[in-house]
Amino acid sequence: MSTRLSLPNEMSEDTNHLITFDCIKLFGEEFGKYCDLKMHEIEGPEWLKNLEILRQQYKTNLSDTAFLLKECLIPNSPLRKILPKSKTFYNNLSILKKVRNESAHLSFKHSNTATNEVVKLFFDVSLELNLVVCIEQYNLMTRRLSDLASGKNFALDPNLNSKLGEIEKQKAEMEDQLIEKNMLLLDKEKKLNHVENIISESNSRIEDLTKSNEQKTSAFDKISEDLEKSKKEAEELREQVNELNTQKQSDEITEKEIEKIIASLAGTLSIINEDAPKKQINKAKLKHPRPEVGNLWNRPKGKRKITLSVGKRDLVDSKTSKPLDYISEESRMEIAEDWLRVRPTGGRVFVDEEGDAATLLGEDLVYLGNISDFLD
Repeated sequence: MSTRLSLPNEMSEDTNHLITFDCIKLFGEEFGKYCDLKMHEIEGPEWLKNLEILRQQYKTNLSDTAFLLKECLIPNSPLRKILPKSKTFYNNLSILKKVRNESAHLSFKHSNTATNEVVKLFFDVSLELNLVVCIEQYNLMTRRLSDLASGKNFALDPNLNSKLGEIEKQKAEMEDQLIEKNMLLLDKEKKLNHVENIISESNSRIEDLTKSNEQKTSAFDKISEDLEKSKKEAEELREQVNELNTQKQSDEITEKEIEKIIASLAGTLSIINEDAPKKQINKAKLKHPRPEVGNLWNRPKGKRKITLSVGKRDLVDSKTSKPLDYISEESRMEIAEDWLRVRPTGGRVFVDEEGDAATLLGEDLVYLGNISDFLD
């Protein structure tokens, strides 16, 4: 994955939002590598797994800036062993945490001044950590912002399209993560309900034994012992459910921010390319009758993953981000246009063995169409 920042050719609120998002993303990637390398040296290869157990964190993403900043600001965090000791460093981390949260919640005011300050803050923190890539890239960004402020003109970044593809891939991966977390959350809630029913039944049995003056029997002792175990298990499950809900809400907020970034970039690229010849879009002819496109899909989602790209208005491989090679370009474009009418923001598409494609809109699986004619 590229860690290069996309240098702007103008200053605007949307551009500033992308700059902030890009800086946060770069910092997460490079700081995550730094933490993994340093912690591996002092605590061994299981350090992250041990931290996940300590925090009851599900599948920690070390490139997630939100996780890294939150963890580093915990006074007794294991990561403190590899971090600078200065008060200024932690004050800067606190500010970055606030910036990240406000940006994700779309409440950060992306003015030119504020954006400059954010880039400088990332530069200062990276300097203390000696994150070479970050130092270089934030320095380039600072110079570009200064040049734009002085009136210099620049061409549009030629790598903007690939940057959009990179962000779309990140969004699709986040969708997969949200699906996994939803499934895990449902499982934990089911277990919690089961344990709570056991607690209720145990309390009723203890009440019955108490009424019949059998508090000192072995049966009473056994039920009381099991009840305490169940209460402890229920408390642990509640903590896990609460943590999963917190993670899920954070991911959903980040996904909304990514959608806004994608829409902004796609709009910029569509304006640049508006004079390009347009393909004639025809509705794909599907042999097998299915529910109406856009309706709820009540069958399991398929195992084959495709990314519906807004920027390319194309179907791309979920791993390589390259156009699918088993469908012709013309057919891909037609299918993509049909699917984008249902899901304008693009994202992950699931295709089953019969060629039926579905995607998530909110928490609902929605039918997109059938592409069995193009599958091996």
